[in-house]
Amino acid sequence: CGSVLLVIAADEGVMPQTREHLAIVKLLGVQRGVIVLTKRDLVDAEWSALVGREVRELLVGTPLAAAPLVEFSAVTGEGRDALLAAIDAQLETLSVRPEDAPARLPIDRVFTVEGFGTVVTGTLWRGVIRMGETLELQPSGRSVRVRRVQVHGETVEIAHAGQRTAVALHGVDRDQVHRGEWLVAPASVRASRVVDVRFELLPDYNREWKADTRVRFHLGASEIIGRLVLLEGASMRGGTSMLAQLRLEHEAVAARGDRFVVRSYSPSRTVGGGAVIEPVAARRRRTAAGLEQLEVHESGSIEARVLEKLGGLKKIAHVEEIAKHVGEGVPAVTAALQVLDARGSVIGTSAGRWIADDRWSEARHAIDTAVREFAEKHPARYGVMKGELKSGLKGVMDGPLFDAAFASLQAETVIEQNGERVRPGDIAWEAPPEMLRALEGLERELEAAGYLVPEVSAWQPKLGAAASEVVAMGFFLGRLVRVSAELTYTSAQLERLRATLREWFMAHEELTVADFRDITGASRKFAVPLLEHCDRVGWTVRVGDARRAG
Repeated sequence: CGSVLLVIAADEGVMPQTREHLAIVKLLGVQRGVIVLTKRDLVDAEWSALVGREVRELLVGTPLAAAPLVEFSAVTGEGRDALLAAIDAQLETLSVRPEDAPARLPIDRVFTVEGFGTVVTGTLWRGVIRMGETLELQPSGRSVRVRRVQVHGETVEIAHAGQRTAVALHGVDRDQVHRGEWLVAPASVRASRVVDVRFELLPDYNREWKADTRVRFHLGASEIIGRLVLLEGASMRGGTSMLAQLRLEHEAVAARGDRFVVRSYSPSRTVGGGAVIEPVAARRRRTAAGLEQLEVHESGSIEARVLEKLGGLKKIAHVEEIAKHVGEGVPAVTAALQVLDARGSVIGTSAGRWIADDRWSEARHAIDTAVREFAEKHPARYGVMKGELKSGLKGVMDGPLFDAAFASLQAETVIEQNGERVRPGDIAWEAPPEMLRALEGLERELEAAGYLVPEVSAWQPKLGAAASEVVAMGFFLGRLVRVSAELTYTSAQLERLRATLREWFMAHEELTVADFRDITGASRKFAVPLLEHCDRVGWTVRVGDARRAG
C-alpha cells in the first residue's frame, strides 16, 4: 500500500488542504509514512513545537498516528540527515511490488524529445518495462514499441515496479497520448465506462449523499466525470460505506483492488473514495441477486470469484481470459481452477481452457435433447445433420462449446455419428417398413422411365406427407441420388450409366453431348444435368464442349 511524505509548512500549520491530503491518504489505503514540517528556518522552536502538537492531534486515530515527524529547512539544510534516515527506514519496511504481473503505468506527463519522439512518464504500478518490447496504450488500444527507458534520468534496459519511469514510444504521435491514459502489457486490462466499487463517504461530509450524484472520479493520473450510483440504498451519511457503481462519461482503465478518490463535481473537493471490485461491469439494478453477486466479487475467495465469473461467461474460457476478468494473476487463477476441478465445480475441456460444470451440463443436455427430439420426429432418417444441429443451437452456445460438448457425448456413446448424421447412441436405427415400401415404389417408377425420369414435382405428391422422410431415407441409404434440384435417380441407374461411360471411353477419347444422347437415349433436358453430375463425381472431365474419361 506504499508510504507517504505528508508535508506541512511550519509557518502555516495544519491547513484545509492538509486535512484533504490526509483524507486522500486514508482513502488510498496508505498505512505508513513520514511527517515533514518544512520552512523550519521561518519559525522559532516554540512555534514549531506548537505546530507539531497540532499535527499529532490531527493524526490521532489514523494509520499515521505514530509516524516519525521531522523538522526540515530547504534553505539551511536543517533536518536533512534525519529526513533521509526516516525515508530509508520506510523503504526497508515496504513490500516489493509485483514484477511478475503484466506491466501497468499511469501516464502523468507527455512530451516530445528530439531524436526520441513521444515520451511518457509515470510511476510503474506493477510488472516491468523493457527496452524494445511492445506495449499498449489504454483506453485508445494503440500498439506502441518501447524505444528507450529511463529511471530518474538514467537510461536502463528494464524499469521495475515502483520506479519513477520515462518511456520513449515508437508508433504514436505526441497529440495521440494524454495525461490520464495508461501504458500496459497487451491485452492485460480492459477499459470500461461502468465500474463496480465499494464507496466510502468521508466522515466530515455533513449532508445526505444522494443515490445518483455527479462526481469526479480519480484513478492513477486520470480524472473522469461520471455518476456514482448507490446500490444498497437511496442515500448515505458521512463515515459510512456502500456498494456502488460508477457510470462514467469516458472509459476508465481499472483493475480489481485499485484504490480511487471521488471529488464532488462542483465545487471540486474530496468527498470519498474506495476500492474497485469489478473493473468491467454491466449496469446493475438494486436486486438481492445482483448485490449477492457483487459481494462475492468483493470479499469472496478467489475460487468463489473464479466460479462466479465462469458461470457468467457461459462459454469455454482460457485461463488468461479468466485471470483478466477476476483481476488476479494467471498462477493464482490456475491454482484456484485446480481446486474447483477437484470439487467438480469446473470442467477442463482442453489444456488451459475451462467452463463451469453447470454450464457444461447444460450444453451437453441441449445437444442430447436436440438429437433425441429429431430422431423421434423423423424416424425414417438416420439422424440430424451435424451442421444443422450446430446451427440450431447457436443461440444457446457458441461454436467451441458445441464442439467440445459434442465430442464428449460422442466419446461416451451418448450420441453416434454416421457420415454427417447424428443420432442417439442407445437407440438402434431401423427403417420404418411403410417408408421402405414407399421408397421401393419410387425406385420402380424412376427405373421404368430410363434416363428420362419424371421431375420431383411430378412424383412427390404421390408420396404425400411422408415424401421428405422417404427421400431423406433414400439418400441416407444410398439408394437415391439427387442430380439436380428437379431430377433424382436411383443409384442403380447411375451405376449403369457409369458402366456405359467406361465402355465408351475404352473405344473413344472424347464424348460430346450428342454422343451422350445417343448412348443413353436422354434428351438434352436430361443429358446436360447428368453430364454435370458425372463431372462432379469425377467420372468425366469437361474439355471445351466435350468430355474425357475422369
